[in-house]
Amino acid sequence: MAKSQENGTKILLGLKDYKVEEVREGENRIVIKVIVEIKKMICPYCRSINLYRHGICKPGEILHSWSNGKRVYLELHRHRWRCRDCRHTFNEGNELVRPHSKLTRQAEQEALWQLKDRSFSQVKREL
Repeated sequence: MAKSQENGTKILLGLKDYKVEEVREGENRIVIKVIVEIKKMICPYCRSINLYRHGICKPGEILHSWSNGKRVYLELHRHRWRCRDCRHTFNEGNELVRPHSKLTRQAEQEALWQLKDRSFSQVKREL
């Protein structure tokens, strides 16, 4: 993907700390392969910077938004980290998606906004 096209995609989707690798379009969905850009990691438990990479997470498709009647999914590739001080493990990219969630924080906000005018069952059918 061209650098300017990647930057435009990152801006439109609100993914400033992520690298867009590939965009695939299907019949009723768009899948964007995203990798977390390596940055200085801090342990969320003890605030230490004494960490090491502890593996990778299985990439999963997470609903991010809707565009032209199609669902936009992120195929998120993340690393696992382990703190040498407190021994906790955690995933990078938690600012984008909550643990065990199938929606990004942006998709959660859009769903809550839709609940303002519609019922739970109508919003559920769309999601």
